[in-house]
Amino acid sequence: MAEDKAKAENQNAAEEKAASSAAEKKDAPAEKKKPARKTTARKTAAKSTKKTTEAAARAPEKKKTTARKKTTVKKSAQTGTSTSPEKKPAAPALSLSVDDGIGVLTFDMPGKAVNVLDENVINELDALLDELVTRDDLKALLITSAKEKNFIAGADITAFDRIRDQAEGEAISKHVHRIFGKLSYLPYPTIAVIHGTCVGGGTELALACTYRIARDMPATKIGLPEVKLGILPGWGGTQRLPRLIGIQKALDYILTGRLVSASKAYRDGLIDRIIPAEFPDDYARKTALDFAREVQKPAARKKIEARRRKSNMQALLLEKNPLGRRILFDQARKTVQKNTKGHYPAPMKAIEAVEKGMSTSLSEGLAVEAKFLGELIVSPVSKNLVRIFRMTEDLKKDYGVDGFSGEVQKFSRAGVLGAGIMGGGIAQLLAYNDIPVRMKDINLAAIGKGMEQASKVFATAVKKRKLKPADMQRKLGLISGTTDYSGFEKVDLVIEAIIEKMEVKKAVFKELDGIVPEHAVLASNTSSLSVTEMAEATKRPGKVAGLHFFNPVHKMPLVEVIRGEKTADDTVASLVAFSRKLGKTAIVVKDRPGFLVNRILSPYMNEALLLLEQGQKIEAIDKAVVEFGMPMGPLTLYDEVGIDVTHKVAGILHQAFGDKAVPSPILEKMVDAGRLGKKSGSGFYQYNRKERQPDAEVYRVIAEHISAGETLPAFEIQERCILVMINEAARCLEEEIVRHPRDVDIGMIFGTGFPPFRGGLLTYADNLGSSKVVELLEKYAEKYGDRFAPASLLQDMAKGDKKFFE
Repeated sequence: MAEDKAKAENQNAAEEKAASSAAEKKDAPAEKKKPARKTTARKTAAKSTKKTTEAAARAPEKKKTTARKKTTVKKSAQTGTSTSPEKKPAAPALSLSVDDGIGVLTFDMPGKAVNVLDENVINELDALLDELVTRDDLKALLITSAKEKNFIAGADITAFDRIRDQAEGEAISKHVHRIFGKLSYLPYPTIAVIHGTCVGGGTELALACTYRIARDMPATKIGLPEVKLGILPGWGGTQRLPRLIGIQKALDYILTGRLVSASKAYRDGLIDRIIPAEFPDDYARKTALDFAREVQKPAARKKIEARRRKSNMQALLLEKNPLGRRILFDQARKTVQKNTKGHYPAPMKAIEAVEKGMSTSLSEGLAVEAKFLGELIVSPVSKNLVRIFRMTEDLKKDYGVDGFSGEVQKFSRAGVLGAGIMGGGIAQLLAYNDIPVRMKDINLAAIGKGMEQASKVFATAVKKRKLKPADMQRKLGLISGTTDYSGFEKVDLVIEAIIEKMEVKKAVFKELDGIVPEHAVLASNTSSLSVTEMAEATKRPGKVAGLHFFNPVHKMPLVEVIRGEKTADDTVASLVAFSRKLGKTAIVVKDRPGFLVNRILSPYMNEALLLLEQGQKIEAIDKAVVEFGMPMGPLTLYDEVGIDVTHKVAGILHQAFGDKAVPSPILEKMVDAGRLGKKSGSGFYQYNRKERQPDAEVYRVIAEHISAGETLPAFEIQERCILVMINEAARCLEEEIVRHPRDVDIGMIFGTGFPPFRGGLLTYADNLGSSKVVELLEKYAEKYGDRFAPASLLQDMAKGDKKFFE
């Protein structure tokens, strides 16, 4: 019966149900390689579709039902691609060559830096597979890329915005399932040859192949990051990956969205062969061709299968029985709930897709996956996450200067002033990116602490297998220390990270100006002080700017590039490009007190203290804000940053903005009591116990500033804390602190952890509506005072219910 079913499928390779069923048989490679006899049947079935590529793409549709035709037309309309014959076809992205019986399918999207699976490419692949199934001269097929550091960068994200109907999302998933099903059941081995990025749909295409080999180079990153866009892997990932490497390992890939190296993927059984990075391109090609010939032999195939089973021994012990599976899925759900707090539906749907799929056939599992993709891709969470992705992609092309067309300066050697937590962290980041760095402080003990800080971060990277021990030692060796300015005469960039006192910073900048080369840029890591004033101490104000990193430096993705009044365009653009080289997202901010992130964050944190003054409990304030989606409550944040630090910033903002930024007296009381937060062992919470707990002693310390008040509902705590941020963000736009609302949203998400599922601070405001925001602000202004008075920009927007993002 199985053989009859296979023959029937061969007679109609384009039929979705048969292709999906056939794809399932890929789990038994020996069956897949039997039939030279099947080729003739396939050839006969596809003969009429071979005249042109376009005809081959459409011919299988003639055999489908009317309902199937409607689905295809709907998809084309949704993605904005006309099926009219008058439209000029896109230049081909796929080319086929043959090397001694081995087909080589090369992916190279014309005019693009990376390959993506857009509708044109998907349909081109569909047509080509109809041709490939007729080829009885091929022994194997390699799928490779002509891009230097990219295999396939996944699906075309721009198409996601246009999908507004659940049925359309599901239909697209099924459409790709059908095509990947054809790939998985070609009558000869298929091998994905991966070098560079292979993510999302690229990984799913590779999973539809019989084997995968990868070049072990830094640019090779493999994974399924779809959950980061609010969806699940919808082109076979939730079904094929657990069948290949086991449920537990597959869930780790799917639920975290992390990208792994070629060597990690090889250890997990996802990759079958590693090509060393040191091999030249022509040798790598030869290795791939040799592998294709090797897998013609049953003994070689058995060896590969044996290694896969060995690498997935845990699956055999835990996942092959119902109790083990139930425990595994229950634990996965608990972990997801803990990490997402229920705000992100995609991980839970992904678990369900894997669980249901692994208890049934591949074709039925793919149907479940398609249904869930349709549900998720139209959800508000996915739309917000896709929006954030597109904003970050836009920033990658933005030099922070409108119309900039000059050359950016390269920074090949750097100096860091200050070897504290920030200085040591910045030095580590530079060395991690292979930039020699000279770190200066007042004595060797301080230098030692900075080196220790850097060493700890490197050691963590080794522990997580992001670095090899030898690489850690080499990179650590790029950091040198000094108590004078020796070596600074050779640097291209100096990053100052010393005490936040203007007179000290100006004195240091004046000294540096006479030591470093004329071309060198001087940057301050200040979080609130005027860069323009610092620049006045030098003879190079055009080459002075702020470069504000956030703590911890190696984790926080944001950098604020602060433009002083005389900072040159090329200095700004060079620091933005440099930040990207370090793996950071950079936003350019005008030189005003607090810049962007701290200025918006300050009223939010101060509002938490005012709530405390009104009798609300520490834990109630923090809990309400965490339930809104912030990564931690504002009072916890005070403890993490340091209450003395926030007290100093609050004073600077008060001096700059007067009555609009009056800090709560609670801060000064806490500093006077020596309660500086986590670093001192006590703040609003107590840290000398196993579990962090609110400290009742705080209420005694600040007793004179607390009044008895009724317990407020969580929504009011949330509204008050978030509304003051929206209001301050509107003032920042009025003052042109940043050039675009996008920069506010990216700054607050990457700099403070504002919940991504809400799309960003101003996106959240747009979803509320400007008239509603003003209405709430006016209500709270009447009740609590002028700090809630709506910004002029918001009042103007409310008149026409306009949005920040029109």
